[in-house]
Amino acid sequence: MSTDPTATTNYFEAKKNDLPHELSPAYFRPEVLSKYKTDREKYIIGDRTISCRTAWTLRSYDVNDAGQVFAYICDLRDLPHSELLHWKSYNELPKAGISKRAFINDFKGDFVDFQHPRNETFAILREWQQQNISWWKAGEEELFDRANPPISSSKDEWAEAFMDLAKLIIEGFNFKFIRNELDKKSISYENGSKSIALLELLLTAHHLAGGAAKLNGLRTIQNIRSKVKGHSNGTDGRKLAEAALAEHGSYAEHFKSVCSEVVDELRQIERLF
Repeated sequence: MSTDPTATTNYFEAKKNDLPHELSPAYFRPEVLSKYKTDREKYIIGDRTISCRTAWTLRSYDVNDAGQVFAYICDLRDLPHSELLHWKSYNELPKAGISKRAFINDFKGDFVDFQHPRNETFAILREWQQQNISWWKAGEEELFDRANPPISSSKDEWAEAFMDLAKLIIEGFNFKFIRNELDKKSISYENGSKSIALLELLLTAHHLAGGAAKLNGLRTIQNIRSKVKGHSNGTDGRKLAEAALAEHGSYAEHFKSVCSEVVDELRQIERLF
């Protein structure tokens, strides 16, 4: 299939010829995005868009159930020739159709009533940011455009996504404020305790059923950041990666599962204050 405008048609002119529609999707191996994910200074990857700063924008892409990246011919043909060659090198036959989200958004013109838990996580953080709360502050604004769900089999892509989550979520907690809350309640803690451990102490104090509270999702993020991203050749990091694949089948599903845990944990945390 060609991106040449003369080689495609649209719904208004389809009766006049048998050319493929310009809204026909083309499918690509997930590694097509690696170029953009590894150069944060030059490219911005949004939820469904990719932009080269001040140069071009791919208006709509998504990932199907087979893990393939797809984009529409009419959007691809607006890219510079060098970018078209890049995408062409990863082109492959479809293994599944377009995503349910793309079908609802792009063809039915409706909003979806579901979203990736990564987006739910960021929605909570946006709420906190707008409320100007004292116990958490957002760091760099660009972090909201990062932590895209990993889609390839690359351990580095997976680890980078968790690194971005850690920077945005965990580094945002004001552990001095949290320690003051513990002091008010006469809850003891070790001087070296950081935000996750301190929050667990507060949550434990609020649990009427008893038992120590654990923020497993946030701890997973921090562990991957320190043991996988921070020490790429370490044994602990390798074991974490192997365990993620063994339990979830792919880095994408593991990331999704952890984000689901984090959504619940962030809602628990906000009820503390």
